[in-house]
Amino acid sequence: MKDLEGLHARNSAKVVMAAQDNGVQKITVGCGGREADGENILELMSLNARYGAEITVTAWGEREQEILEKVEKAVNGSMI
Repeated sequence: MKDLEGLHARNSAKVVMAAQDNGVQKITVGCGGREADGENILELMSLNARYGAEITVTAWGEREQEILEKVEKAVNGSMI
């Protein structure tokens, strides 16, 4: 997690938008032994991922690599 504010509402919303893309069936995000549905902003924010935390993102679907890149940018504070 490179965003100084951690996984907050703005970048969580970007993850949700990527998860709802038609090219992906499912996205999960994990941190600290917990896992969240990538389409659920409340679950994502409840991970309490802080700056420097290691997160794991898994995607299934036709364009999973593209979606994973979007999610990486979102959680690290870059614009999608």
